[in-house]
Amino acid sequence: MNILIIGAGAYGLALSTILSEKNKVTVYSSLEEEINKLNKTHKNEKLFPNKTLPKEIEFISKINKKYDLIVLALPTIIIEQELLKIKQNIKDTKILVTAKGIYNKELPYQIVKRVSETEDIYVLSGPGFAKDVIEKEHLTLTLAGSDDLNIFNDNTKIEYTDDIIGTELCGMLKNIYAIGAGILGGMNVSESTKAAYLTNIINETSKIIETLDGKKETILLSCGIGDTILTCTSTSSRNYTLGYMIGKKENIQTYLKETTVEGINSLKELKDVIDIKEYNIIDTIYNIIYNNQKIEDILKAWLYGKI
Repeated sequence: MNILIIGAGAYGLALSTILSEKNKVTVYSSLEEEINKLNKTHKNEKLFPNKTLPKEIEFISKINKKYDLIVLALPTIIIEQELLKIKQNIKDTKILVTAKGIYNKELPYQIVKRVSETEDIYVLSGPGFAKDVIEKEHLTLTLAGSDDLNIFNDNTKIEYTDDIIGTELCGMLKNIYAIGAGILGGMNVSESTKAAYLTNIINETSKIIETLDGKKETILLSCGIGDTILTCTSTSSRNYTLGYMIGKKENIQTYLKETTVEGINSLKELKDVIDIKEYNIIDTIYNIIYNNQKIEDILKAWLYGKI
């Protein structure tokens, strides 16, 4: 399959590595300087200093032909503007979305469907940090949509589901909950308390999925429990790191200026989609970040119900 990956960030480059084993892969970025460096060295020294990308991958800053599949490895907030630039080249093209978040009350899938006017859309999610993807570690990912995308390498197991909404909600919510997990980590709570927190956020996630017309059992897939565990327990997670800083009562402003923390954006957007007051943990994380609520209340949120 002839695949175009839009986005030359960490996840886009990592995916290009595993997808190039079975497909012809091209990576696009509008940043010409970035593309020129990749074409010369097949490396991104900042993201993966010790990794050389496969020589067969092509890097471009202009799109002038159609592809069999477009992979959107972009932040949710810029999906629409990037799709509009190439709208003439995406008619009748399959689109695979990897973004996790919500913007203007729309999930990534909903943005893509509206802008591209295509129904042939897939969503990829699941536990897989870019550093593990590019090293070709053994992974299990969830592919929402139909099951006819045989594009992944042999180290990647794919679970199929038709629940696109539930899959995207899992990917978005785990970033928010990871902030709470980081707060608990910064507070130095016990491992048992952390496990209890994980159990409760999985339950709360399933309720939100059902509220927004997804399938609550999707939480049992790797995009649900798997990705939630990874993001909420790893110091490699930017969302967890932010929460940890909050738990330690450190100043987070510099970190937020220098780092994209998806959970912060999603938390603010989610407030306009559901009544977060009905979901104790989400509501408490929101109030800790935006309304100076005490960090200790993250414990009360699920131990005792509403605060």
